[in-house]
Amino acid sequence: MRSGNGYADILAEPDTGDMGIIIEVKYAHDGNLDAACRRALKQIAYTRYEDELKDEGVENILKYGIACYKKRCRVMLAEL
Repeated sequence: MRSGNGYADILAEPDTGDMGIIIEVKYAHDGNLDAACRRALKQIAYTRYEDELKDEGVENILKYGIACYKKRCRVMLAEL
């Protein structure tokens, strides 16, 4: 689904249509998982991926930034 100014890595909308989930994934080349998660969340905000969901009437949108480095992973949820 195209939304805002580009494509989210993962955009999920349950059949009920009352919630949406946006996930952006980054690889932390330097091993700094926190910084990579923050970059992912900034990208979600900057590109306005949630616009299409909001246009469809979805009010509850969860935004996750996920960072990976080798076999480690970190997940951050944007403040609601």
